[in-house]
Amino acid sequence: MRGVVRENAYEDIRAGRFAVAQRQLDRVLAITPKDPIAHTYYGDLHRLQAQRARDATQKDEHARLALASYEKAVDLDPTAPEPHRQLGFLYYQQKDNARAKAAFERYLALKPAASDAKRIKEYLVELDR
Repeated sequence: MRGVVRENAYEDIRAGRFAVAQRQLDRVLAITPKDPIAHTYYGDLHRLQAQRARDATQKDEHARLALASYEKAVDLDPTAPEPHRQLGFLYYQQKDNARAKAAFERYLALKPAASDAKRIKEYLVELDR
């Protein structure tokens, strides 16, 4: 059941139903606090909230929470490619080029045939400049 609730939360995140998704993810993490996928989804939740925030303070807070969630997901499962990808984008946005590059490289190492591999490689070229 936990997996179903977690995946429903992901669909709610994608649909912009953030409050519902947060309640569902809270339920999942209350049962399994070391679920790397739930932490990744929490990162997605906060990342999208940051993108849609109207004021800079909220935007910064959600970006910080997204970063923390993705980092927690990586700590729990270093072989999961998605949180590395998202960390790369967040670090890139923060102009932390060294960390962005490392995250993107790790993502490509874990998922060399990723559908967005070409795009990520373009980011890496830009980061090398």
